[in-house]
Formats: sequence, C-alpha cells, structure tokens
Amino acid sequence: MPVPSETAYGPIADVADWLRANGIDPNDVPHEGPITIDGQCIRYAALLRNEDGHRYVDQATGDAAREERTASLKVEPPEKVQVRSAI
Repeated sequence: MPVPSETAYGPIADVADWLRANGIDPNDVPHEGPITIDGQCIRYAALLRNEDGHRYVDQATGDAAREERTASLKVEPPEKVQVRSAI
C-alpha cells in the first residue's frame, strides 16, 4: 500500500514539520486527524501504543485506539497546513 503524500490538513511533510515544531510526534497523529487550534492550545487525536510500543485496536470500536491530547501552540501553522480553530 503506497504511503499518502497528503493529509486532511495539507502535505504530509509540512504537517509533520509543524507538529514536530510544536513538540508533537507526527507518527502518533492519524492522517485524518482531528487536529484543531483552541487559543494557544493544539488539540489532536493520538494513536495509542501498548507496552511493546505497537499500536493496537480499541475492542469497543474496532478502530485504532486513540485519545485526545493537547500541546501548547508554539509555532503557528504555515500557509500549506490548514488546521481549523476551535469555535
């Protein structure tokens, strides 16, 4: 399966660079998000990992296990990264 070059928020490389600049590991964020900016806070879904460091499936939903996390907005998204502000 080919690796996509785009996410719902823009080019993967640009989104990944922006996430890293804000202290977020882009490997933990699903390509489809969600990612929002709420004031000076980034809210995002993070894929969860087990004790061995592997992602796992949430038995209740059948989807990849995830939780909402927050990080301080240190760097505004560049023009190519389209993240919406929370209302």
